[in-house]
Amino acid sequence: MGNGHDRDTAFATESTCRLASAAVKTAFVTGGAGFLGLNLVELLVEAGWRVLVFDRASPGADCVEARGAQFLHGDITDAECCADAMPEHVDAVFHLAGNTSHWKLGDALQTRVNVEGTRTVVSAALQRGAGRFIHTSSIAAYGFHSGRITEETRSSALQAPLNYFRTKRLAELEVERGIQLGLDAVILNPANIVGRYDRFGWSRLFRLVERGRLPGVPPGRASFCHVREVARAHVAAFERGRTGRHYLLGGADASWLEFVRKIGLLLSKPTANRPIPAPLSRALGRLSFWLSLLTRREPELTPEKAILLSSDLVCSSQRAESELGYTCIPLAAMLEECHGWLLREALLDTSQLE
Repeated sequence: MGNGHDRDTAFATESTCRLASAAVKTAFVTGGAGFLGLNLVELLVEAGWRVLVFDRASPGADCVEARGAQFLHGDITDAECCADAMPEHVDAVFHLAGNTSHWKLGDALQTRVNVEGTRTVVSAALQRGAGRFIHTSSIAAYGFHSGRITEETRSSALQAPLNYFRTKRLAELEVERGIQLGLDAVILNPANIVGRYDRFGWSRLFRLVERGRLPGVPPGRASFCHVREVARAHVAAFERGRTGRHYLLGGADASWLEFVRKIGLLLSKPTANRPIPAPLSRALGRLSFWLSLLTRREPELTPEKAILLSSDLVCSSQRAESELGYTCIPLAAMLEECHGWLLREALLDTSQLE
């Protein structure tokens, strides 16, 4: 009888340990209804996570809940709302929410969202005892540099003429202050993200090319990354990223002319054969800005975008590849996926669908 009791006790103990090790992890994802957010939510749900999406975009609630996550409406600049929404001892906070505008009239809101919002989420994570904080920054937080950017490159973003660059670096400083207070945080710096679920990012170039409304292509060069791989890097950063460490996510380097020409091939639409001079691009940006003062709508080309698209901004992904298992995807594959999704969503001429 004694041996049987011991075996039963051992079995119960072993079962309890297995259940504990298989306990469902909870993720709190800000901006989870957005482009990168939906890709990350899918990965987390597929991996068995309980996912809470904290987002101010109410129309995104159906998309989030259809993927098996819970939608919590709220604004990251509302400290009380954010802290109340975040569970105690949540396993991971994925802070994706941000404002990517390149328009001077939107600078004040962008600063509030990117800097004050990050400060609020960091404070809530510390208050709630979050297990790990994954911050989605940007290559922009390093500023402009003549050579290839690595994690050792010193940031010049606070001196950059673009508010987006400045606010992304200031947001990182908020995370670094949180680390000094005990926050277990990892910072990811994606380059230009391409892929499915992109409604407001670089997918806009597809629509401009389709409608013949792209006035010209500036002469810059950039690094591009696949949205699914960026989402995977977020999960890997939770699992094995090093506290306080930055990870640049790039992979495919191309000129903006090459980027647009590949889009033209997918759409069977003509595109420019050569880039327009940087001074002309900036002049067009200034003209568009003055017109936007009347329309109060962000134009497709602003002075800030002209600066960005006329510059070289490329990075190395070596650290992310070796430490996070990050994979670089060819640019053509990224654009093909984005194109297919735009067609399925009827955001392009659906006669192209077979």
